[in-house]
Amino acid sequence: MAGATAVAHNGGPTALPPVMQAASEARATGAKTRTSRTSIPTQSGKWILGKTIGAGSMGKVKLARKEDSTEQVACKIIPRGSTEDGHQSRADKERADQSKEIRTAREAAIVTLLQHPHICGLRDVVRTNYHWYMLFEYVNGGQMLDYIISHGKLKEKQARKFSRQIVSALDYCHRNSIVHRDLKIENILISKTGDIKIIDFGLSNLFAPRNHLKTFCGSLYFAAPELLQARAYTGPEVDVWSFGIVLYVLVCGKVPFDDQSMPALHAKIKKGLVDYPGWLSNGKSMGIGYVIRIGWG
Repeated sequence: MAGATAVAHNGGPTALPPVMQAASEARATGAKTRTSRTSIPTQSGKWILGKTIGAGSMGKVKLARKEDSTEQVACKIIPRGSTEDGHQSRADKERADQSKEIRTAREAAIVTLLQHPHICGLRDVVRTNYHWYMLFEYVNGGQMLDYIISHGKLKEKQARKFSRQIVSALDYCHRNSIVHRDLKIENILISKTGDIKIIDFGLSNLFAPRNHLKTFCGSLYFAAPELLQARAYTGPEVDVWSFGIVLYVLVCGKVPFDDQSMPALHAKIKKGLVDYPGWLSNGKSMGIGYVIRIGWG
């Protein structure tokens, strides 16, 4: 794949795009942004903030330990208000701040409703004048992205297990009128028991079959064609497409669409023409292609 670094696995060299490997490195190092607290008081007790275990565009994630206990959670910290930008007008900043606040409140409300074994559970939410603190169960088995980078493609039995768990979680969400909209390898954790947990519902929303969503969001490598084409969509179909891409990565150890040219990459995704490795069986190719076609259609 163009512009990617090769990694070894039991089926030969493979690769993931540099942007995905950079995401793994960013979580390992953590972004150095100032946090106003060292502990979070909640109804269940006080939580002491520890090291940064993840970082993203919205904020960071710190490991937190309950006071006088060994119990741990992952604390997602989101600053209220946008980052200062000298080129941004006051009106634009206010709109950005309002949009961020709505998105964060919606994420907290939606994740509070979700109770599923393969979705990372929310323990508590605290909002202060300057930050949101979301306390999630701590999944200590590592990131799926890190595993793929280190090991390459998964064995068929393991890929089948993970894919079934992802389908179970997505089906649960869709039956409850919730669409994730940012399903990708980076948002899948592996527990110590070897099961997956889907995280980051920051772009999630409620949907209704007779209405259409018009927010075009998500990650490029996993984004459905209708998002790139700025077409309105119901919701579940974009998750199904993303699942097809995730399934391809699990089985093949690389993304199905890649190019050094951004316009060319967009064109490949919009056409939905997947290039399957020669060693992949027809049955697996047809299965992945079927999932992607459902999401595309």
